[in-house]
Amino acid sequence: MTRRFDVTDPSDRTTAVKAAVTSARHGRLVLLPTESVYALLTDAFAPSGVRALRALKGRPHDAPLPIAVGSVAMLAGVADRLSASGQALVEAFWPGPLTLVCRQQPSLAWSVGGGLALTVRMPLHPLALEVIRAVGPCVLLGADPPLDVDPTGLPAPGVDVVLEAGRLPGPCLPSSVVDLRSTPAVLRRRGALSEDRLTAVVPDLQVPDRTREVTAASSPGPAT
Repeated sequence: MTRRFDVTDPSDRTTAVKAAVTSARHGRLVLLPTESVYALLTDAFAPSGVRALRALKGRPHDAPLPIAVGSVAMLAGVADRLSASGQALVEAFWPGPLTLVCRQQPSLAWSVGGGLALTVRMPLHPLALEVIRAVGPCVLLGADPPLDVDPTGLPAPGVDVVLEAGRLPGPCLPSSVVDLRSTPAVLRRRGALSEDRLTAVVPDLQVPDRTREVTAASSPGPAT
């Protein structure tokens, strides 16, 4: 049975966060608000949660899944030797609309796919950050419907905990994606952070002519 919590009520917030953290740690799914839309979350190290999220979102068993972290220390636990460029970008833009592609620690025992590549971000939402910091690295994927929670029924099959925050602002430009696996780093996707802002922090950032461009309308999920 899905448990629902109104996180706009301060008296309910502490209980809601505890329930979400416990659920995610036990490999169940949590629906919670991000800076733009609702998203589904589970512990990245919980195989049952990762399987349930793949099934719900229709992701193949070997498809790479995006990871959300709640601190720089948490990033250091999953990323292998973050470059100076990566450290500078994190200091400048996290939490916020920046996704990094880096090499993951080879010893990690999880099933998020991607081989040794890791796609990671830190969402800009206090509630999401609070949950992630308590759980550890999480898989975070946009929900459907993305903007609100149906008060009359389940938001999606298999969701254990719902943190309700009312209607959210809706899709925005997704995060800019920077690949740190090469030197210099490469901009793989244009997004919410302009090239000028990125190159002000990493002057040698490579911007290929065919870097993917996206719009808010074409990206209904959270800014991953």
